[in-house]
Amino acid sequence: MIVPLNSLLRLVLPHTAAILLVGALVASCATSTEAPQVHGAGGPSVAADVNIERVVLQAYRAIGDRHLYEPNFRAISAETYRGFVNGDPALALETSDTNFTVKRDGREVMSRSTPGNTSDGRAWGGMLAELLAGSIDASPALRESDRQTLIRQAMAATTKQLDRNSRYADPEEARDNRFQRSGGGGIGITVERTEDKKIMIRAVQVDSPSSKAGLQAGDQIMAIDGEYMVDRPLSDVVRHLRGAVGTPVLVTVLRPAQGREFTAGMKRGRIVPTTVVYERRGDIALIVLSGFNAATTDNLRTAIDKARIEIGRDLTGLIIDMRGNRGGLLDQAQTVAEVFIDDGTIFSTQGRHPDSRRVYKSAAARKIADLPVVILINGGSASAAEIVAAALQDRGRAVVVGTTSYGKGTVQTVVRLANEGELILTWSRLQAPSGYTWNELGVLPSICTATLGKTGQLATASVDSNQSSLMRWHALRNPTQQEVTDLRKICPPADNSPERDIEIASQLLHDRALYAHAVQAATYQAAARQ
Repeated sequence: MIVPLNSLLRLVLPHTAAILLVGALVASCATSTEAPQVHGAGGPSVAADVNIERVVLQAYRAIGDRHLYEPNFRAISAETYRGFVNGDPALALETSDTNFTVKRDGREVMSRSTPGNTSDGRAWGGMLAELLAGSIDASPALRESDRQTLIRQAMAATTKQLDRNSRYADPEEARDNRFQRSGGGGIGITVERTEDKKIMIRAVQVDSPSSKAGLQAGDQIMAIDGEYMVDRPLSDVVRHLRGAVGTPVLVTVLRPAQGREFTAGMKRGRIVPTTVVYERRGDIALIVLSGFNAATTDNLRTAIDKARIEIGRDLTGLIIDMRGNRGGLLDQAQTVAEVFIDDGTIFSTQGRHPDSRRVYKSAAARKIADLPVVILINGGSASAAEIVAAALQDRGRAVVVGTTSYGKGTVQTVVRLANEGELILTWSRLQAPSGYTWNELGVLPSICTATLGKTGQLATASVDSNQSSLMRWHALRNPTQQEVTDLRKICPPADNSPERDIEIASQLLHDRALYAHAVQAATYQAAARQ
């Protein structure tokens, strides 16, 4: 189990007062489960302060206003209630066309008339809130239950009725989500819990408080501010390491190589998780993008500038490795694409809410002019990573290499709830510049490494073999599930990240004629679809 304190993320887009995400289903940070902070679910004293009815009403209003599809709150409300009362099997809900009735041990507790409009989140949320309050009053089991647990059960049942990418994050996960998206007070280390339950430092962020204090990867954390951390849950360690920017912290570590313990004092700084790593590969810059957070675009530009200085005029091109990149902030997907595209459409979105229907165009003052780019993707590349791959492929700015991506072509908006949890709602559907949507389908690489021969040697035939597949792939606007299944077999998605993909990308960058042919072929397919 790994918890990045300075590490990775997911995908979201900003709109007026909301955060929009284009991230995957699984939290990229290993916490429990992915304004003032609520520390954990808490015991009875904390639970008593949580207004369940307010949380449910807020969630229902958001679903009614923002979800991609018009909701049926009659069906959603029944499932929300059943999830909420899961801890008391004596409670039951009976529904009719006009009423919802709560019974306990067969006796009626209360009954409410159902709203006539099944898409009115405010009306259904208000009715359901009354039923939940009445059920707590009637049930000793619910009264003794932790309120955050009840909310989690209710919200999990709610989002299960929406779509596969909408979900609920409890307060602890939501706090970590916010840290991963925007950063916060910390010391800049990544920690992991080993099989023998040791808390080890896996990585130290450059120029962070921990780096300046002398902490190193491989150190074992023994205590924080004098409090023993051995055998403690990883979430406890994270909570003790994070805090307000500028506050002091003492970290005691054991350095196995030296066989001694020492304590390092430092002040917490503003830490934004590292999502960009640059490595020189001869005359090529290999840049790994592991996520999209508030610092990703700036760090990408810095990495490219570093490669230009280090490699100089011999710089042949860039390999942008987004294999396993689960996504992140939507605005960062746009600005990363703008690093390579200085005009025209990058992507567009379509949803039910008027604000969700937008065309995103590059506003970049400059791009990385005439520098060849190869993008690597695999079955773990999702959301923001897919936006960038699809945009650069369609616009003829890069050759995409690897296997079919995850297929998450939707944007989520984040609603911060009254209990400090988050409701992540699917808000809109994404479209590439040429108009196709990759939701469920994924982005098809121009060169599929899953179907290349074992030698991995490229030729014009290797590029051309995939062109008819690209045409079929992008021609479909609303593919059936069977069509999706059949098409994804063309280049089966893979979860691994073989070195061979980098070798193939390097071959492309060193063969300018073949690179140009691959770019032109993909661009021709995009133009033919418009």
